[in-house]
Amino acid sequence: MNFRFTTTIFCLLVSAQFLLAQASHNALVYEGNKRFDAKEYDASSSKYLEAIAVKNDSYTAHYNLGNALYKSKKYEEASAEYSKAQKYTKSKFEKAAALYNMGNVAIQSNNPEKAADFYKQALKQDPYNEAIRKNYEIAMLKDKEKKEKEKKQNQGKGGDKDQKEKDQSGKGNQKKDQQNGQGDNQKGESQGKPNQPKKQENKIPEEAEREILRDIENRERETARRILNKKSNSMPQSKEKDW
Repeated sequence: MNFRFTTTIFCLLVSAQFLLAQASHNALVYEGNKRFDAKEYDASSSKYLEAIAVKNDSYTAHYNLGNALYKSKKYEEASAEYSKAQKYTKSKFEKAAALYNMGNVAIQSNNPEKAADFYKQALKQDPYNEAIRKNYEIAMLKDKEKKEKEKKQNQGKGGDKDQKEKDQSGKGNQKKDQQNGQGDNQKGESQGKPNQPKKQENKIPEEAEREILRDIENRERETARRILNKKSNSMPQSKEKDW
């Protein structure tokens, strides 16, 4: 057996193995697609994984696996498969499809800024795709709304902090004023003439004063009781129609 004949046999064997592997890969992808159409996403994922084991650089197997994982709400894993898929193709349209779906994953993960970036990359591959353009605009809008909401929340927190500091500062100043007032009163009394008698004020008897205060407290309690009872017995009126 000469060298040329041996080489020919080897090439034929390699080609046969390649064709068999390709056929096996295609069959597995086909089976995965059938399961996917039947909404059996876990089963379809298994078939796509088998296809990838046969041919790791398959755009179709990785892309379809990403779709099955996306349907199963396994968004992080789906994005990883789309990322692999777009690396295994030279077609701009296939790259755009993978990037577009990565944008969809980012939207589902409440990350519109990242989604907008993926849609923008997809548009570079497929500039006239209206679906990609529409989702890009939606992502940009969602990102703007999200940032404005976060800004308002941060401003609200800052306002509460400022108000708290103002309240504390006001209390401190009030206490200081009271202390200064007491000091001024004491100072004023000490500056009076030593032998000068204090002016007697017209004061009511202490017992009468206590009686008046008790009467006021009783009236306030009774008023508060009536208000509370009134509120507890009232029912809120519904503004909704009954149909």
